[in-house]
Amino acid sequence: MEGWWGDEPPFRVPVFVLTHTPRPDITMAGGTTFHFVSTSPEEVLERALSAAGEEDVRIGGGPTVVRDYLSAGLVDRLHVAITPILLGSGIRLWDDLRGLESDYTVTSETAESGIIHVTFRR
Repeated sequence: MEGWWGDEPPFRVPVFVLTHTPRPDITMAGGTTFHFVSTSPEEVLERALSAAGEEDVRIGGGPTVVRDYLSAGLVDRLHVAITPILLGSGIRLWDDLRGLESDYTVTSETAESGIIHVTFRR
């Protein structure tokens, strides 16, 4: 087993992992290959778009990664799920992104569970 997904991850597409410590690619069953790259968000996105062809590219990660892509203007659609649980401190997603909402149409919906889904569309 190569990770917490088991031998056959659910992605079935190339996955580009933006990291400070690049390592060799890992090819897994079902068509998933993890590419570990330490370049700029723009370069990683360019590689992902090339690999995706006509398909969508999804960016996943913590607040720092998401903020880097948003700051560079590389995100067309952002879905944020807000869980009504106070966790304390951590890295803040919205720091240094003042005025972001002016570039997007913002909608929100509250699920029965209390989770708030906020969608930003360019």
